Amino acid sequence: MKGIITKDLLGLKQIALTMGLLMVFYLALGFMNMKDSGGSMSYFSIMALVINVMIPLSCAGYDEQCDWDSFGAALPVSRKQIVTCRYIVNLLVIGFTTLVMLVGNILFKALGGIPSDLAEYLFPIVFSLLYIAVMTPIIYKFGVQKSRFIVIAVMVVPAMLIAAFCMFMATSRSEDSFPFMDAIETLSSVPAIPAAIGVAVIAVGVYALSMLLSMKIYKNKEL
Repeated sequence: MKGIITKDLLGLKQIALTMGLLMVFYLALGFMNMKDSGGSMSYFSIMALVINVMIPLSCAGYDEQCDWDSFGAALPVSRKQIVTCRYIVNLLVIGFTTLVMLVGNILFKALGGIPSDLAEYLFPIVFSLLYIAVMTPIIYKFGVQKSRFIVIAVMVVPAMLIAAFCMFMATSRSEDSFPFMDAIETLSSVPAIPAAIGVAVIAVGVYALSMLLSMKIYKNKEL
């Protein structure tokens, strides 16, 4: 398993320059806006999201180009272990971008920037976990090329529904005209830290279920 993880990490050398340029670009934007409330962290979050969701597609794309699955089937490792390694690599990348966010935030606070809150750290982590959890089983099932369009549809449709929901809520002039307003106000009154922790736990659970689903798909896949 250690060798498979190393293989994925070494494969990322091909996009290391792109990742480095993205980090420099977004970190520079963050420091330029560090006097704005949340300005710096918003750019850090974008950086983390872009890199976190780019890595799984890149790793899967390289494997597909090299027909690595056929070679991996001949190795003394199980298919479950191969899938587990990919999910571990994803977590390592998320951990790395989170560390970059933390270091960048410490630096800009030391320079007089406005401190960030817990939610600004958790958002890219939670979104990345959920996105990867949806994307990875689809990639194992349909391959990288077909999965790009499927993942876009899976992510865009809910986003459009949420946007429509928010617009409808914003145009509601009274609580009577929006039957879910009481529930929304109740949710908004939940303390920030417990709510953030709860969302994070859900994201981790979905990620674990996704790994089990990917294992099942890959186990039954013809290589």
